[in-house]
Amino acid sequence: MRLFIATLGTETNTFASFPTGIDDFKSCMWNEGQIETLPASPWSAPAQIWLKRGQELGWDVVQSLFAFANPAGPTVKEDYEAMRDRILADLAAAGEVDAVLLYLHGAMVAYGYDDCEGDLVSRIRAQVGDRTRIGVELDLHGHVDDTLVDASDLIVIYKTYPHIDHAERAEDLFDLMRRLLAGEIDPKMALFDCRTMGLFPTTMEGPMIEFSSAIIEAEGKDGILSLSLNHGFPWADVPLAGAKMLAVADGDQAIADAAAEKYGKWFYGIRREATLPFTPFAEAMAEARIKGDKPLLIADTADQIGSGAPGDTTHVLKAFIDAGIRNAAVAPLWDPMAVGICFQVGVGAKLQLRIGGKFEPYSGPPLDAEAEVLFLKRNAYQDHLPGERIDIGDVAVVRVEGIEVLLTTLRTNLFSLSLLTHHGISFDDKQVVSIKNLYKHKDLFVTNTRKQLFVATPGTSNPDWSQLPFKRLPRPIWPLDEDPLGLEG
Repeated sequence: MRLFIATLGTETNTFASFPTGIDDFKSCMWNEGQIETLPASPWSAPAQIWLKRGQELGWDVVQSLFAFANPAGPTVKEDYEAMRDRILADLAAAGEVDAVLLYLHGAMVAYGYDDCEGDLVSRIRAQVGDRTRIGVELDLHGHVDDTLVDASDLIVIYKTYPHIDHAERAEDLFDLMRRLLAGEIDPKMALFDCRTMGLFPTTMEGPMIEFSSAIIEAEGKDGILSLSLNHGFPWADVPLAGAKMLAVADGDQAIADAAAEKYGKWFYGIRREATLPFTPFAEAMAEARIKGDKPLLIADTADQIGSGAPGDTTHVLKAFIDAGIRNAAVAPLWDPMAVGICFQVGVGAKLQLRIGGKFEPYSGPPLDAEAEVLFLKRNAYQDHLPGERIDIGDVAVVRVEGIEVLLTTLRTNLFSLSLLTHHGISFDDKQVVSIKNLYKHKDLFVTNTRKQLFVATPGTSNPDWSQLPFKRLPRPIWPLDEDPLGLEG
């Protein structure tokens, strides 16, 4: 067997004013045909798994481009086309292949392309014909419609939010592809449009735990090969947006159609209870003034890079200072210029420093303050899942009015407490800690915080969907419309 593998992805916030360019891919993950040479990470792991599994079976594995960028605005048209065409050229040069496995995101938008994944996979299908099998792994915060389904033989989507199952889903997709190539299965796929948008965590609490367990339990039974809920990405104004249920059945389209509808309606019925609640900024700051036996955790949701925001606002930092809060930490805050200045003056230096607020209209204003440089590190990283790490560039930790601020040269979220502990910041002794995250941290702070708040701060990624200037979103859709499927009488 000959297997062709590639990766191309980013999560696009169409409301962000700053584009995603080729350099953004190169600063996050860029590898040309040697994916085994990279450290394991959420972006490299799927292709590394496919390479290893294929080689163990004695397959000829052809590697192409592996490129991923952190979330931001739409990708530059010429840059997307260059990366897409590189993959297509590599595939043409490979000659006849039996299968193609692609790790994509699902919510990649480029100028001129609402659906980069659908465009890429459709072109691959046209190039290889019907004989070659195509399998795709997607992030659950994507957009899926029949364009991608019709061009693919298999699609597997993350089941967890926070995303901790990218490796497991890569294994699932490989196993299904192996069975398909052996003639053991005949996959039929179906989508059910749930007419819903939002954020729906699947771990620790809420109805999504039961739902996620149920779809996993159903796989491999009654003709069902795979079930995936595509949650959708709410900060994208594109016609194919919104949550959809995907079912893959063995040889029977009717089973796939029925399963997609069954589980899609189940999700629709729990959507209100399952959605992530947000705390108003003023209410969160009132809570931050309270001293408890454990730290309060504030998630600065509207300026977290996982939804395409720059990650450089200072609203929370200034609010801490104005409230007289001194025993606190803010991390991470993206400011390459400030980091560079800190490296120039060195650890122990005190200086007037302009922090944050530099990159786009929603970034401002910056904070001008006296800062003491506490810690510096080149080529820093944080740990993720066992064996995986996230590069965060150069790091400077400064103290401003008693508040420790972790500055980075690469945009990042907090994936583990090592973002703090690797860089000299303690957690347990703080009154309050603010992190630029949405939800992926939730499970990390269950026992060591007195409360976790998901705060609707000012920023690019406003979590109040009613305030976003949608023009192309398919309507009706919940929560902008009360009961779009008409199932609640």
